[in-house]
Amino acid sequence: MTDPRVPDDGSVLVVAADARRRPARTTPWGRVLVGVVLVALLGGAAVATVGTLVSQRTAERFAVEDATSDTAAVARSVIEPALLDAITGGVAGSGDASDATAPTAAEHTAAADELARAVRAVTAASAAVRVKLWAPDGTVLWSDEPRLVGQRFALSEEDLEALETDRSDAEVSDLTEPENRYERGQGRLLEAYQAVHTPSGTALLLEVYYPYDSVLASAASLRSAFATLAFGTVAVAVALLLPVVLWLLLRLRAGQRERERLLVRALDAETAERRRLAADLHDGPVQDIAGLALSLGAAARTTAGPGAAVLDESATTLRAAVSTLRSSMSAIQPPVPDRQGLVAALDDATARGRAAGVRTVVDVPSTIDASPAALLATVRFVRESVANTVRHAAASAVEVVVRRTGEDLVVVVADDGVGFDPDAVLSTTRSGHLGTTLLRQIAEDAGGSLRLRTAPGAGTRWDLTIPAGGPGW
Repeated sequence: MTDPRVPDDGSVLVVAADARRRPARTTPWGRVLVGVVLVALLGGAAVATVGTLVSQRTAERFAVEDATSDTAAVARSVIEPALLDAITGGVAGSGDASDATAPTAAEHTAAADELARAVRAVTAASAAVRVKLWAPDGTVLWSDEPRLVGQRFALSEEDLEALETDRSDAEVSDLTEPENRYERGQGRLLEAYQAVHTPSGTALLLEVYYPYDSVLASAASLRSAFATLAFGTVAVAVALLLPVVLWLLLRLRAGQRERERLLVRALDAETAERRRLAADLHDGPVQDIAGLALSLGAAARTTAGPGAAVLDESATTLRAAVSTLRSSMSAIQPPVPDRQGLVAALDDATARGRAAGVRTVVDVPSTIDASPAALLATVRFVRESVANTVRHAAASAVEVVVRRTGEDLVVVVADDGVGFDPDAVLSTTRSGHLGTTLLRQIAEDAGGSLRLRTAPGAGTRWDLTIPAGGPGW
């Protein structure tokens, strides 16, 4: 498989151009505020919506309970007072002991009429659509649907339990059951049942059927009230949250500006300190050593014998020391390329190579259109590249070429030294290869790409491509 770090020209891609850093942008505080408000609104709406859906089920349950309570109240206050023992009509299991005690037909008719009057009052005052009165054995003793009276059906476990425990309950009516055949076509019905008692204490089962739409209407009313409360609460919460969020954003913005001011002050202080150190070196040791070198050179020219050679060698060493110190001064306080020109800055950057006896060629236009950040990165890159050449390459010559190509600034540093194995060097983190790491960092900081072409015995060539505008230009 082809190594993606190796381009077609054989060079090694050290830093990829598509990984360029982008300049930091000012935080869009307005968008942040809008985003916070939208999140709060969406979150609140989601909570309110879920709560509304939950309230629908809760409201239905409450409506069913209300229907159950209403049926129990009707059974106790209206139906039971209207019940007569004769309503049982001698039905088996109704509590009559024998035919001798069974009510007459007239008594049964009178009991049925009395119950009918009570039921009419119930249906007139409520939404009930059907009323049935059951004997414990499942016989319909009375109903507002006459065709059901006298028919016998199996009671459910819930019905029997209601008879035994005298409790109220309700459920959706199963209209497929035969006892409910006359209620079909009226939509869903809620069937509420309650045990009632005749004057003699016989337990009977009262069933009242309500349209389920009335339950849904009641639930909708409760749901509407909850939704209004929920969404109103969310609106109030957002309204109260908005000033707090705005205040926090203003505090964050002020904090960011303060950090920026502190950073600028720190950079200014660092620059001032670098300038002071460079000035102290230039006005102190550099001048003293340069003067001493001149004095020793003059003394060597006027001295005869072996001492002249010693003096001349000492003067040469001191001049090299002066050159090294000036390179250090350039590193501490590099020239500002956009003020002093790139040519002068690169001349200082390559001074170490010349001091080491390496022939240095700098090919750069007298003026070049690039941002100060890009020019400063160029100077840093050339200085470190030449320093690497002096330390490791054992080269006799190094060439520096700088060109503007489209939107990019291209910097090439090539030497005729011993070269090296790029895979071995780039895969190690040993301190001896710190210079390579620094070159990579310079390329990354400038938002550019860096290519290396080298091999043992074939010299070394670095190609740096950075945006001519530079970060933030």
